[in-house]
Amino acid sequence: MKIAVPSKTFINGAFCGLVFFSLLINVWGINWGLPSFNGWAADELTPIRVLEAVEEGFANGWHYKYPPFHFYVLTLVYSPVLLLHKLGVVNVYSLPTYTLLFYIGRVLSLIMAAGILGIVYLIGQEIYDKKSAFFAAVIASLNLPFIYYAKTINLDIPYLFWFMLSLFFYIRLLKEQKTRDYVLFAATAAIAVATKDQAYAFYFLTPGFILWQHYRYLQQRDPSITLKKALKDRKIVLSLGVGIALFLGIHNIIFNLNGFFAHVNDITSGGATISPRFERSLSGHLTMFWQSLRHIRVSFGWLLYGVCMLGLLKAFWQRKHYYLFCLLIPIVSYYLFFVSIVMYNALRYLFPVCLILAFFGGKLIGDFLNSSAQLFRVKVLSIIAVFIYTFFYTTSVNVLITHDSRYQVEQWMAKTLTSSNFILGAGDAKYLPRLEKFSSESLKRPTLETLKQKNPDYIIGTSAYDSRRFEPGTPEYEFFSKLETEKLGYDLVFQYKADPQWDLLNHEELGYRHINRMYVYSNFDKINPEIKIYRKSRQ
Repeated sequence: MKIAVPSKTFINGAFCGLVFFSLLINVWGINWGLPSFNGWAADELTPIRVLEAVEEGFANGWHYKYPPFHFYVLTLVYSPVLLLHKLGVVNVYSLPTYTLLFYIGRVLSLIMAAGILGIVYLIGQEIYDKKSAFFAAVIASLNLPFIYYAKTINLDIPYLFWFMLSLFFYIRLLKEQKTRDYVLFAATAAIAVATKDQAYAFYFLTPGFILWQHYRYLQQRDPSITLKKALKDRKIVLSLGVGIALFLGIHNIIFNLNGFFAHVNDITSGGATISPRFERSLSGHLTMFWQSLRHIRVSFGWLLYGVCMLGLLKAFWQRKHYYLFCLLIPIVSYYLFFVSIVMYNALRYLFPVCLILAFFGGKLIGDFLNSSAQLFRVKVLSIIAVFIYTFFYTTSVNVLITHDSRYQVEQWMAKTLTSSNFILGAGDAKYLPRLEKFSSESLKRPTLETLKQKNPDYIIGTSAYDSRRFEPGTPEYEFFSKLETEKLGYDLVFQYKADPQWDLLNHEELGYRHINRMYVYSNFDKINPEIKIYRKSRQ
């Protein structure tokens, strides 16, 4: 039976519906941990960091563990509030206004996430057909890190927005060899690296591949052309100049050279360095690669993971769609020159790999749903079933955010604790209930000595930060292990962890930790942690 082929207008309408639906999914839980001065998302670029940079004028040695570009963007969207602060109308350091800045930053991530879907759709149309491009965008929208980071001010969505935009121009320049696309590729690549440093690895092998393709293109027009002459071509020189100039300009090299070097030192040998979690050996690399596959599977869920991997295998088997394979060059470059260098492959580090795999999964589904194929309705229903399961799987993160245990704990605290009680938060403040309304202090590395000094009435602990983080025999391990066994003179008086029904995530896998060893390296174990409150024993 012949089925009518969906028109381009219909597919474009379906894509617009997808973007709207994705926005609804991603805005769900955007108020997580707010109002607050810290928020609950690990590594979130909190407003105070931007305000500090603004006060320094992004100069005078200012630096942070992240590059400055998204600081500029946040400053721009914060500017109406900052102007009102300067006029004395509002105070950005008050909790209500500060929380508004939080929301503005998170909404910006939301918009950029929608932009990523648009770019995926455009790239898909460049490398194959509109229908497959639509399914690639659907797969990208149902990715676990995508849904989580679309509602936080982490830099993952912003830098991937610029990376994906550079990929669009990358495919365009390979296809048409226009100077405009070369320049825009260089510009967006520079911005991606200036948003999050690790993006440099995408562009380690990619320029060489571009140059080779450019050389082949020129040779087809003039067989006598030499590689040296191809390298001196105007589009190559211009794009290289634009990329370097933009990178240096964004980093404010002229007025903040010391800050630039301080930033580089911070990420290479300072406090922002990444500690390897695998041995630098063949065995270590193989273990890390296997772990990477696990992370990709967790990001997609079993069904879409299978679809994307089958799509990848099918593409290699058929050896069609040249430009689809060209998308693998930046990802291979990224894995070899970032992941394999730092020997660390957290779930978020494999996020860009998932976005590229979405193109292979999208093509597989597009071919599978060929309008002239047999059993078309059965195939449609099977794909719908895959997407429905994946929707419930990946939106489990929203369910956990909405039902986060700390909301219930805070209600108990409001009813039970008084202003005269001094509370010690054992661990990172981001993983604890909000303590701003109480006399409190949070310590990342509490010990028995600091306990004597602080002498709190209550101690609050969290499963997101407990004895499993520390080596036995260390002061911190001694503190947490004795706290957990009630050997510090503090009794457990309240314990809570939400258990929502609509949650398909494997928490044994996500939550396992032994010092630095985890089954899944992610921030998802810090959502809805088990909270324990201990009270000083009454003698």
